[in-house]
Amino acid sequence: MHRNSIKDILGLNRRNQEYIRPYNSLSAKMIADNKILTKRILRKEEVNTSDVYKLIRNKKQLEYLDWDSLPKSFVIKPNKGTGGNGIIVFYGKKKGQNAWIRPNGKTMTQRDIILHIENILEGRFSMGSKKDIAIIEERVKIAPPLKQYSYKGVPDIRIICFNGVPIMAMTRLPTKRSNGTGNLHAGAICTGIDISTGITTFSMHMKTKGLMSDTYEMIDKTIDLKENKVLSGIQIPNWDNLLTIALKCQRATKLGYIGVDITIDQDKGPIVFEVNARPGLGIQVANQAGLRWRLEKVKGLEVKSIKHGIRIGKNLFGGEIEESIESISGRKVINIVEKVYVYHKPKISNRKKKTKIKIDKESTKAFIDTGVLTTRISTRLSNRIGHTDTNKYFKQLEIPQHFQTFKDAQEYIDIHGQKIVTSLDIIRLAKIVEDGQIVIRPVINIEIKISEDKKELEAVITDDIPYPLIIGRAELTGYLIDTSATFK
Repeated sequence: MHRNSIKDILGLNRRNQEYIRPYNSLSAKMIADNKILTKRILRKEEVNTSDVYKLIRNKKQLEYLDWDSLPKSFVIKPNKGTGGNGIIVFYGKKKGQNAWIRPNGKTMTQRDIILHIENILEGRFSMGSKKDIAIIEERVKIAPPLKQYSYKGVPDIRIICFNGVPIMAMTRLPTKRSNGTGNLHAGAICTGIDISTGITTFSMHMKTKGLMSDTYEMIDKTIDLKENKVLSGIQIPNWDNLLTIALKCQRATKLGYIGVDITIDQDKGPIVFEVNARPGLGIQVANQAGLRWRLEKVKGLEVKSIKHGIRIGKNLFGGEIEESIESISGRKVINIVEKVYVYHKPKISNRKKKTKIKIDKESTKAFIDTGVLTTRISTRLSNRIGHTDTNKYFKQLEIPQHFQTFKDAQEYIDIHGQKIVTSLDIIRLAKIVEDGQIVIRPVINIEIKISEDKKELEAVITDDIPYPLIIGRAELTGYLIDTSATFK
């Protein structure tokens, strides 16, 4: 169940009155509304932004623009544009002509581009229709995995932050209809992202214009592509790094309530497109969750650092943790990194013709992760507690190294899983994400002792974890997680 009741939805008036006006000062909004100034400030914080080729401040400069110096692909945008208006992406250049190709296949001649830049200079796309500056900047080389889900344009990731905490996120995927931009009103796809794991959830796009405007419909696959792909279950790479960048932008601009738009370049990594002092509210539709409840949860919290803010966001808003907050309140407190005991498999000996069962245990560090459902255990630890044969058996199976989607992985499990789980201690197969790839891994039963409680649980064997044991939220009912400390 997701929090999407009327009382949890943030409306435009409430957003402006309770969050933008009190938390976004005039000076901070001036930074966000000026893309050139934003680039300067973010680069001081060592945050990557797209390279600028040309700044056109007046018609005289436009008259002497060296068109031959422009690359085959680039982007034109107004310095103080709003809502993605005035942005044009050029995908290539027509051979032997001063004409550039847009993502929808149509071309614009040099004269067409001059007219568009003149409209920018006159303030047609800027707030208050004030005179503006035209920016000609690099077109990002899209990095996988989002490249395969976009129609020629550049997908981006928007992260909304408040009070030093990441609140909600989405990715915007260009379509043919949106002309290669991530503008939702132009027809781009918006896909929600789980704030804890960085995995995509629900998707929607705006219906074509009809009797009612701003009407969204839910979709589950891409559009306009030769092979339309399932949109849920995509792992956004380096998710924690993107959350860190978003909070760095908040700190640099001093915007208390901010939307940060980031894309991932194939060569340069994460690049901040822009920061937004008035981020739109369509993100709630894609996440099937309301912003209002989340914002109220972190209002007034003392957030000590960027890492602390990320931990708070993950614990409060990751997966289904929202539903568990009341049930765990007032129960045992455990740390984000907890000392636990893991029991070895029983060893049976026949010393002096007497059967003895010996059970050992060992202590280890366990990371408490509400972003995953099922517990994870490292191969090394699973070997130590008696599952060496299990790992050897699984390693020799001819299972594909990775899958394109969770659906593909589940189909493989449905076909081959029953035969595999009849062997050794594998109780089932699980589809998880390792290094940005969807893979299948074995699940075993283990026994642990945490906070004086002895528990039997399922654990996925994987090495893509920072600790020997990651305890998932399926085992955390009855506990309150203290994110401010670890065990000593």
